[in-house]
Amino acid sequence: MTLSHYLELNGKRYLLSDNNHLLDLTLWDTQIRDYIAQSIDLKLSDDHVKVIDLIRNSYTRRKKHPYVRVVTADMAKEMGPEKGTMRYFYGLFPKGIHQAFQIAGIPVQGLCF
Repeated sequence: MTLSHYLELNGKRYLLSDNNHLLDLTLWDTQIRDYIAQSIDLKLSDDHVKVIDLIRNSYTRRKKHPYVRVVTADMAKEMGPEKGTMRYFYGLFPKGIHQAFQIAGIPVQGLCF
């Protein structure tokens, strides 16, 4: 059983799990993105934001979690081949795809390879 709590930021309420995963994808916005990133000690750069947007767009379009290889292929198309690598992705998100999903407000799921 997942414990949850409400968080209020600037008058908007978000339902989060006990480890700060957004439980309602429709409530995601940049305010909760920044809060979650800060809560896991990750300072977001422009490249973080681009990758998070790529992940959200892929999830919305495909209706399933993107594999990290799909994300890096999208990164190569959008950000150039030097940034479309697993090494660059893991430099941004050292704890992997689940860390990126958490910040992107994507629901928790099993392993992604």
